[in-house]
Amino acid sequence: MSKGFQPKQVAGVYWREDRDSWAARYRVNGRLVRKTFGPLPEDRKQAIAWLEDARSLKRREGADSLPMKATEPILTMAEKKVLQDQKASTLKLAELCDDLKKYIVRHKTQFKDQLNPPRRIDRIKADLGEISAASLKSKDVESWLDGLMNGHVQRGAGRPLADASVNRYRVTLSSIYKRGIKNEKVTDNPVRGTSQRKLKNGVIRWLRPEEEKAIRAAIQSRIDIASESGRADYANRQRHHLCEFVVSLQTGMRAGEQYGLTWSEVDLRAKQIHVRESKNGTERYIPMLPEVVAAFKTLKAMGLERKDRAEGQPNGSPDDSCFALSGYKKWWAAVLREAKIKKYRWHDNRHSFCSRLVQAGKSLKVVQELAGHRDVKMTARYAHLDQRSKREALEDAFASAAV
Repeated sequence: MSKGFQPKQVAGVYWREDRDSWAARYRVNGRLVRKTFGPLPEDRKQAIAWLEDARSLKRREGADSLPMKATEPILTMAEKKVLQDQKASTLKLAELCDDLKKYIVRHKTQFKDQLNPPRRIDRIKADLGEISAASLKSKDVESWLDGLMNGHVQRGAGRPLADASVNRYRVTLSSIYKRGIKNEKVTDNPVRGTSQRKLKNGVIRWLRPEEEKAIRAAIQSRIDIASESGRADYANRQRHHLCEFVVSLQTGMRAGEQYGLTWSEVDLRAKQIHVRESKNGTERYIPMLPEVVAAFKTLKAMGLERKDRAEGQPNGSPDDSCFALSGYKKWWAAVLREAKIKKYRWHDNRHSFCSRLVQAGKSLKVVQELAGHRDVKMTARYAHLDQRSKREALEDAFASAAV
């Protein structure tokens, strides 16, 4: 800048000696945003105009409306929405699917289940990926969800899904759009205008003592046969399955919570499990019964590790996972057949846990805390099983009348 040229000072506009150029700056939320222009008087005018635009926008719409980078244009919220809508009109939903999938892989602590959410994302991408992300409407989402229930999807027929599974796809699609909004690729979430499928809770299924005995006997039989035939590896797998069953039944953990456990969350000395994040986002501590402690000690002594799924596809599970054999569906179905038990799911172990506590006369509040229910209304489904407390209440109420 020529020494003979001394323009009037404007706060926030200055000459950058290192660039031999005019520059302007403002601070937003503790961060300095600085933009460099050029050396000419016209460039100084542009710097002043840029800064005035920023200050005017801040006065009208608040500091949060200002760009955090100098490369971003200074736009009103309405102008930003128009620009985003223009970009979104050419953006395929497939790109938003890929964004969420990458986010899940990078945040394994937050997403302990690295299998099911990506699998649902892949199906959404296959069905809806070629659609413009901004053009998808709530009615389109409802139609697609109905198709999942009826077994008809955009790319052909498939197995009809249960209401609970359809709700999971709805949540996943909503998460895809929420991530897109955070990435400023879309402005609206069409899933908000849709409704969850109403679930039919039906009769609570819990394990009767004789059924539990039959399951244990079926697994133990597998262990004995494998040991007698010298198949030590297979026998260890069956011992692992027995530990899985004991932990599930006597802690009431959800499958995702159980199979996502790491050894840092199991305190054998204090005899408690720390569930860092439940399905509802809360944490809880579960006391361990003696058999659960023994089960974890058995697992630790085995020292088994989760294997890679296939060559070139490493297992994404944490190295310190408690359960090396991360999946119950195949062996569990076989054991139920051998034990001759029908209409009983792995999740029913959790129902059995809650039911037995209620039948023992424990308060719904205690059951709620141990099971990790956010709302006591969920726990209240088991209230009708509390026959002991009801009987004791009646006996107490009418004891004096019997004199």
